[in-house]
Amino acid sequence: MRTLRTLESRVLGYAIERVDERDHLGTVRATWYEVLGPELGNVLGSCADRAGAERIVIRRELEQARRALPLNTSVNAA
Repeated sequence: MRTLRTLESRVLGYAIERVDERDHLGTVRATWYEVLGPELGNVLGSCADRAGAERIVIRRELEQARRALPLNTSVNAA
């Protein structure tokens, strides 16, 4: 078996690639999508469809935005 990777799209700096696993005749046996990180290009997750891969990107960005919000710890109780 061999795999063929095809860039499907870029979303917010992340690459979404379609991975086709082919047999010795070139017939596609399995297909899935992988999300590659914007910094190092490492695989962050995989899904059976492209919409699922896009959800991984959105979920990751929302989580990073939530963590970036500073908590208001300087409020003095009156």
